[in-house]
Amino acid sequence: MPVAPARTRAAVCVLLLMLSLSACREEPERRTAPVSPTTDLAVSTSPAPRKSVPERRPVLVGPGTVCGEIQPPNGGPMAAVAVLEGRADCRAAVRTFRSYYRADTPKQGSAGVATVGGWRCASNSAAQANSSGRLSSCRKAAATIVADVIP
Repeated sequence: MPVAPARTRAAVCVLLLMLSLSACREEPERRTAPVSPTTDLAVSTSPAPRKSVPERRPVLVGPGTVCGEIQPPNGGPMAAVAVLEGRADCRAAVRTFRSYYRADTPKQGSAGVATVGGWRCASNSAAQANSSGRLSSCRKAAATIVADVIP
């Protein structure tokens, strides 16, 4: 039986020798060729398909609903945009007043009458706004939206 352990020892020594030699062997440096988008990769020139975004339906709210706040021009007081009569979409109401108050929106007369997105808007005079708290109002069909001073 003394022969078997000698063979096993010799086999282990040979195995260790082979492992140590392979660990010392230098491997060539791996290099990759530069990638040229015009020659090496297939480049798609067609635009990516657009995902269809569901159209946002207006959410109509009724009288007494406060839709948001806006800052009228010329450093005026903050105003609350609300539905006074009928039903209106809050996003459209706020957007209407923002557009109405823009300096480049053409307005007529001392009330600053203008049509914005189908809404007919007008502003109160400073004296009227001070006494009533209402800066402006806009009408469209049976709906009226207002911009009132936030006390």
